[in-house]
Amino acid sequence: MKKNIFSVIITALTVINVVLTAIMFFVMLPTFQKTNSLITQVASVLNLELDADSDADPDSNYTIDDIEAVPIEFAAEQTYNLKTPDGESGSHYAMLKGFVINLNTKSDDYDSGMAETITDNQAQFSGIISNVIQSHTQQEATQDVVEREALEKIQALLDNKVAVSVILNGYVTQ
Repeated sequence: MKKNIFSVIITALTVINVVLTAIMFFVMLPTFQKTNSLITQVASVLNLELDADSDADPDSNYTIDDIEAVPIEFAAEQTYNLKTPDGESGSHYAMLKGFVINLNTKSDDYDSGMAETITDNQAQFSGIISNVIQSHTQQEATQDVVEREALEKIQALLDNKVAVSVILNGYVTQ
């Protein structure tokens, strides 16, 4: 007889537990949904702030028709000494025939005399590219790396983002 009473009590407590859990679930569900919505909104705001701090360029919306190419060709192919890695002997070189700086004509900072300014000061721009090339070893001095670093330095020199790319002509390393 004692076994039956315990079975009835355990069954009743189990049913009460299930009922109370269901009530608690339905009472707490709207609160959980509101909390989840709040967390999602905060995360989206934080994500927007992170995107605003990135290097997103407002002048990056341009087409090929908006590009003005300023070519600089050297009279003779230029040769640059590359940085020698520690523990290695021998010299490595990079050769360059010229370069092109592409300007975004739709940029707010664009001035119609910029191409002429770059051409008139080509020694300064050539020096920037030369310094970037010579600061790398043969393994590091890939064309993409040199172009990207030179672009950053040229943008810093011009104090704007009008220059959108630098293209090296005849660039080889050995």
